[in-house]
Amino acid sequence: MDISRQRRARQAEVARNDAALLAAARLVFAREGARASVAAIAEAAGVGVGTLYRRYTSKTALFERLLVLANEQWAAAVERAVANPDPWGGLRALVVESVEYGQGTLAPLGRLGLAPRGLGDVAVRADAAFGALVVSAHRSGGLRDDVTATDILLLIEQLGRSPLVEQIRDLGDEALDAEAYSARRRLIAIALDGLAAGPRAGLPSSPPSERLLAVRWPEEGSG
Repeated sequence: MDISRQRRARQAEVARNDAALLAAARLVFAREGARASVAAIAEAAGVGVGTLYRRYTSKTALFERLLVLANEQWAAAVERAVANPDPWGGLRALVVESVEYGQGTLAPLGRLGLAPRGLGDVAVRADAAFGALVVSAHRSGGLRDDVTATDILLLIEQLGRSPLVEQIRDLGDEALDAEAYSARRRLIAIALDGLAAGPRAGLPSSPPSERLLAVRWPEEGSG
């Protein structure tokens, strides 16, 4: 293998490890809060602690990178929602996307680190655009008059912290993974229907099976 191919292979490996670390860190931080350890994050990502420290000098540095990504995702999602000619449709899509990303799950850890200077301005502009979107959704008749922007942000945070998909994923059952994902989509749709001023939208997919609840508990006599 020539040097350029080796370099590309190495860069691809670094990118894969970084993606795994960031995904694992988001889950571990959401589950364990500020007490989350770098060892737990590295284990969840399937890499060594040394790999983590080669990319991030500290747990705080890793957390701050997650803040950057969260702010970028939020700004982009709000921009797409505002571009929707139907404000209520755009708001619904924004909630679904943000819950599935896990937006808001880092909010309780705000004291752990700070986003780079300038990123706060991006967040302020996105939040202002989101507030305007909520007003437009009210005016369009799609969103209940008594629902505020803060209500929706808290809803996104609470739904995003649900452990359902992550717990099922740990079991290594692809069929259950798909069912858990569909179940979360239904729960989001049910929550959104509670925000709607007009007719309710149909629920996506079929009802989840009781197995999603039972599979997380050991069977009697299994230890």
